[in-house]
Amino acid sequence: MKTAIIIVGMLLGGIYTSQGATNPDLLQVKIHDFYKYRPDGKAGRSIKLVYQGDKKLENAKVEIFSKKGNETFPIAVNATPDSIPVLLAPAIGVEQTDTIVASLVIGNERLSQEVIVPSMRHWTVYIYPHSHVDIGYTNTQENVEFIHKRNLDVAMDLAEKTANYPEDARFRWNPEVVWPVERYLNSESPEKKKRLLKAIKDGTISVDAGYVSTNTSASSDEELLQLFHWGKKIEKETGKPVRTMVQTDIPGMSWGVVTAANELGIDYVLSLFNGSDRTGWTHELSFHPFWWIGPDGKSKVLFLQPGAYTPGALAKGKYFWPKLAGQIDRSKLFPVVQTEHPRENFVDAYLAEMLPKLEKDKEYPYDIFPMTWCMADNTPIDVDLPDAVKSWNEEYAYPHLKICTATEIMEAFDERWGDQLPTLQGDFTEYWTDGLGSSAEKTGESREVKERLVQSEILWSMLHPSEEEPEEMVQEAWRNMILSTEHTWAFMDPQRQPIQDNILKTKLGYFDTARALTDQLREMTYEDIEDKNSDQLSVFNTDLWVKSGLVTLPKELADKYGSLCDENGREVVCQRLTTGELVFFAEDVPALGYKNYQLKQGSASQDHAFATTSPTQLDNGIVQVKVDPLSGDIISLLYQDEEFVDQEALVALNSYRYLKGGDTSGRAYKPTNVRISIGEQGPLVNSLLIESDAKGCNSLRREVRLVKGSAVVEFNNLVDKQAITEKEGIHFGFAFNVPQSTVRVNIPWGVMELEKEQLKAGNRNWIALQRWLDVSNEEKGVTWCSLNACSFESGDLTANIIGGAYESPLWIRKLQPSSTIYSWALNNHWHTNFRLFQDGKIEFKYRVWPHVGDYDVVSSNQFAMEQYRPMVAVQTKKNFKVKNSLSVNASDKIVLSNYKTVNEGKNSIVRLFSLSDQDEQVSLSWSKKQPKSIVYIQNGKEVKLSDIKESFFVPAKGALSVWINW
Repeated sequence: MKTAIIIVGMLLGGIYTSQGATNPDLLQVKIHDFYKYRPDGKAGRSIKLVYQGDKKLENAKVEIFSKKGNETFPIAVNATPDSIPVLLAPAIGVEQTDTIVASLVIGNERLSQEVIVPSMRHWTVYIYPHSHVDIGYTNTQENVEFIHKRNLDVAMDLAEKTANYPEDARFRWNPEVVWPVERYLNSESPEKKKRLLKAIKDGTISVDAGYVSTNTSASSDEELLQLFHWGKKIEKETGKPVRTMVQTDIPGMSWGVVTAANELGIDYVLSLFNGSDRTGWTHELSFHPFWWIGPDGKSKVLFLQPGAYTPGALAKGKYFWPKLAGQIDRSKLFPVVQTEHPRENFVDAYLAEMLPKLEKDKEYPYDIFPMTWCMADNTPIDVDLPDAVKSWNEEYAYPHLKICTATEIMEAFDERWGDQLPTLQGDFTEYWTDGLGSSAEKTGESREVKERLVQSEILWSMLHPSEEEPEEMVQEAWRNMILSTEHTWAFMDPQRQPIQDNILKTKLGYFDTARALTDQLREMTYEDIEDKNSDQLSVFNTDLWVKSGLVTLPKELADKYGSLCDENGREVVCQRLTTGELVFFAEDVPALGYKNYQLKQGSASQDHAFATTSPTQLDNGIVQVKVDPLSGDIISLLYQDEEFVDQEALVALNSYRYLKGGDTSGRAYKPTNVRISIGEQGPLVNSLLIESDAKGCNSLRREVRLVKGSAVVEFNNLVDKQAITEKEGIHFGFAFNVPQSTVRVNIPWGVMELEKEQLKAGNRNWIALQRWLDVSNEEKGVTWCSLNACSFESGDLTANIIGGAYESPLWIRKLQPSSTIYSWALNNHWHTNFRLFQDGKIEFKYRVWPHVGDYDVVSSNQFAMEQYRPMVAVQTKKNFKVKNSLSVNASDKIVLSNYKTVNEGKNSIVRLFSLSDQDEQVSLSWSKKQPKSIVYIQNGKEVKLSDIKESFFVPAKGALSVWINW
């Protein structure tokens, strides 16, 4: 522990008179930061007197004078001149800094010093033992699973071994996330599974809520709920509450976590961030517990970031983890960390550094110090810990050490200071979403697949209202989806082969499995109604508003049928695209319903009245776009006589920019050798193809497309990427002519206003969006939808930070207002954990919807939902009918997040989200069979409606899950 040597020249006035004191320079007094137990059983601050004279200490004594009392101590038999221990009176130096006079009396000689005793609380140190679950970072995913499952066995053995230790030294283990527990229960013998479940019930193994540590800002609404699915499943099986989400390594967290946690009765978030690597301003929230208020203004979680998760690794783990990193031979993966001296390389140095700092921190009045004890990523358990804690507590009264769980840490703060803790509201914008751009093709595909998975669940309930969805398949699809966005992508040293490629192959396999299972679910959903020989085409709408829009039929179907008629026999305008696909415009498809069309052989009549007006211009009578022949950028977008392109900005719309390393926007590369040609041309769709050379690519193709009757401008970009290992980034700029705008960003379970609704510690160099953002003033605006790339920059190319960048001045403190948005499409900026390069053809799709008038959240959200969850066309049997259609009776501010059928068809779940600033009244009704009862979930608790026709309220800007019991 830290020791302070403090000598003050003047004696404490009014307490002690210096008569008889001689040669005070012969005495020094050292003040320790710890307390020990006095003979009276109370805790006293430890000090040490150092005598530098030549007299013997026989019959000497020590006298302590203070305003809190005077005491005299005989010198201990084992004391030596350079170490005379004394324990002060219990009240000295605890709540405030005190002054004492310490005297050493040797015969007739008195040596005295006036000494300041800095305040030091009676600290209780809550130690959270864990091994960071970093799937694929230090070893193959298979070996990482092996290590963490083996840790569970070691933990249960160690808990049994230490069961008779003093309570706070008994071993407890925190798997950190659910993944190791779920994998164990999925693979081990019945006897071992039974033992683990018992350990969870007993509390020796603690289950926290998240399945993995993931990029929550890049998650979808439903994905965040699924993140907690397996933890809550174990809670149901064991009866042990799962109250805390633990997120490790990743700096920052989506504001939507608060809503999702509140929905499932999760009260706490313990965030153990990386500490130094690309963490921006995250550290400024360390050791500042606060109530994090959700976007709805009501939901909340207690949030605590107790510094980094690295103290154990820096003190002790550094001697062990390097021997494991990259070791694929399991026989050489040693099972435990154990030494002959448990107290060596322990918490001493870390506490000596941190406790005095927190003593001086006026914003930290607590006497609890939370810390983690982790040997590193994917390491064995430090089995020395219980003995080290036991030994420490036998030696010291304070700081007192306590092996604990995450929930015990959070409960300690909540129960003692919950009503005094500050509140914060806003997005803790994540920093590591940049890594997703290192595999842009897969992450872009994933954004669409996860929406298709939810849409398939809704379709299942529409078509099979009394049959359980294939739950195992759905959950396995979500599990792989979540593993694909888990924060680890590749080996810690991306240049090391073949382990890097092996790990990456498994990682990318999660994406492929999620997609394959989603496709399989979609096929099973249609199975009972589909007839691929039928000429009846049913178009389904899975949302809560009547939809009209373009429907695309695959080439295989278009080769057989070339036209359609509606239910009244009227011909529907169709167009054969250059891809061979057939498109038509479906009108007024009812909410959660469908509309039938009849497929016809032969070509449809073509009306070319809707066509390009020039080789560089498109006009559908609603919007007009103009392409710059030199750059290929859209330099004009006119809608209702308003220009929506900022003519004075450095970019226009869909402007390709390639940036090397940490270069600034002034050094960005633009496309060259631009060629423009007509793409689609017909009665429904017209487009221009802009092909060019582009730095970092073999080629760049940009298509700008307009649809008849729509104000939406579609951009479909295809980069044929070269494999480049030097640091690089590709950006697409969109400079909107919307002066003095406000930028609002759709995030999981909410909408945040850029800068205003971001926590100060959050990232501003790049921001992740879920589906859309809107740039508006009171007169006009644009809603921008990025289908494949999740990260964007505001105002300039600011995602040009290379390396760890700890406390770099390049991290933005405050965003300045801007109507220019850059999509950060891809990069390879990371030096670890992610791919060194990516190549091949990668698609980036954007949709721009200009609007006149003030921002309307309903219109913006509906526009984006229609891009991600388009209407679904299926060839259906002639006698097909929906068995029991659901109607959600609510305002247009209510959004259907999901509609599931579970528990052998005995229950349906309707999950609703409100865009409204006030509580919205909702009721449900069915066309035929009526449910037995309806229950909704509020703060993790059930509330039953007295009558199925009774209405209920979805909280303002909040979510509500409604269970229908059949």
